[in-house]
Amino acid sequence: MDNVMGIALSGMRAAQQGVQVAAHNVANLATPDAQRLQLQRGAAEQGGVQASVTSTGADAGAPLGDLLAAKAEVVAFAANATVIRRQDQMLGSLLDREV
Repeated sequence: MDNVMGIALSGMRAAQQGVQVAAHNVANLATPDAQRLQLQRGAAEQGGVQASVTSTGADAGAPLGDLLAAKAEVVAFAANATVIRRQDQMLGSLLDREV
């Protein structure tokens, strides 16, 4: 059960970083020398997600992509929060039966 919590929390952290990256990119659209950022994700050794931020080149379609990415990250965060809530409910039910 702890692994489920760790996996969901890593997903929430990655989603939070994704929102921050998208916000950075949108906030710096008019800044001439600003570097666009991109979030790279990979599988963590013990399960879950590892995320790292890298610089990327200019992209004409980026503003729309950044806004869509931010919305997708919010949905991913909520989905992982739901996993944690369900695990908590299951653990509570299990403890109720054993008492």
